[in-house]
Amino acid sequence: MEKLKNLLIELKNEIGVDKEVKLKIVPMKEKIASLSIDTRILRLNRNVVEKLDEEELRYILLHELIHLKVNDVNHGLLFMKELEKYLEFEKTREIEIEIIKKLILEKGVR
Repeated sequence: MEKLKNLLIELKNEIGVDKEVKLKIVPMKEKIASLSIDTRILRLNRNVVEKLDEEELRYILLHELIHLKVNDVNHGLLFMKELEKYLEFEKTREIEIEIIKKLILEKGVR
C-alpha cells in the first residue's frame, strides 16, 4: 500500500494535480478502479492490484488522475489528449492489453 501511495504522489506531481486524493484498496466485482471526482477517492480493486506489475499500476493511477485533472469521468477527446501528454497512445494500448490478458487468464478464459 505504501508503494502505491508513493506512486500516486509521484504521478500527482508529474501531471500537476494539487488536490488531495485518497487511495483505497477494496474488493470490487466488476471494475479495475474507480474515482469519485467530488470526494477525490480513488479506489483500486484489491484482487487486480495483486496481479499487476508496477508499469500497469502506474498506468491505472495515471488514468484515474487524468479524470480528476480534466474534471470528467468520460473518455472523450479532452481526456485522451491529456493522457497522451504523459503516455503515447500505442503504449497505452499495449499496457491495457496486458492488463486484460491477466484478467482473462485469472477467470480461466482462453
